[in-house]
Amino acid sequence: MHSDLYQAILARRSVRRYEQGPLDEDTLAQARETLSRIEPLIPDNRFTVWMRDVLPGEDLAATLGGYGKIVSPPHYLVPYMTGEGYVLEDLGYRVEQIAVRLAALGIGTCYIGSLGREAAVRARFGLPEEARIGAFLIFGQPSGALGGRLANTLLRRAAGATNKMPAKRIFFRDTFDAPAEPQAELAPLVEAARHAPSAVNAQPWRFLWHGERLYLFVKRHNLKYGTGATAHYRLYDGGICMANVALALEALGVKGHWRMLAGGEPGLPDHPPNLQPMARLDLQTAEEK
Repeated sequence: MHSDLYQAILARRSVRRYEQGPLDEDTLAQARETLSRIEPLIPDNRFTVWMRDVLPGEDLAATLGGYGKIVSPPHYLVPYMTGEGYVLEDLGYRVEQIAVRLAALGIGTCYIGSLGREAAVRARFGLPEEARIGAFLIFGQPSGALGGRLANTLLRRAAGATNKMPAKRIFFRDTFDAPAEPQAELAPLVEAARHAPSAVNAQPWRFLWHGERLYLFVKRHNLKYGTGATAHYRLYDGGICMANVALALEALGVKGHWRMLAGGEPGLPDHPPNLQPMARLDLQTAEEK
């Protein structure tokens, strides 16, 4: 078991107050190396990520359109994707891997969502017309002073990034009429999913254990997301959740992989109309090991 990776999944928090100044070159080199070893959800999609330094005096939250206050951010990533299949899900899946692996290096991160203004973002950064960018990722050294740690807690609370739902609110067994605590072999995976970040802390994911398989659904409609383009955060955030589960599998030394669902597959479990099928997790059985 890679306990440091699993602990990074659980310990990662949105950081909104950073130490003054950029990261040192060795740490930046480690961050760049992290960008080079991100696993795809859909291999045919094309993923690009740019690393940028914050300019002196630049109000990054205002520049990138984020909500809430961000203090002394030194760097940020511009990750975008082009492709034909499950692009937003794959984009969230890859960016969350970056966030967690940076957390394992002691680097703080913060998402700034951009789905409501993608056209403006594409124009600002000269991205291709077909590029999708679900969020920027700010990163740097979290403020270590007592006041800084307190400020991070308060800023996260103000931005709505606290209060994760308990497992029994998101996990169901056999039917969505039966909320349950996950069994022992699934508990670490569901716990990793619980700690996934989401826009406005919407937490759209719901898991169903059915026919010895784990299915992931997301809520189609969520008042927190709103309507229009921002409703698609359910797809991006669903990808983030899938990444946390995949990283937990890696940390625990368990073999498994996600299969995306379109919604019309034979044998798909019954589900409420407001839940959208997203993926099925195929785990290696004891007989296959």
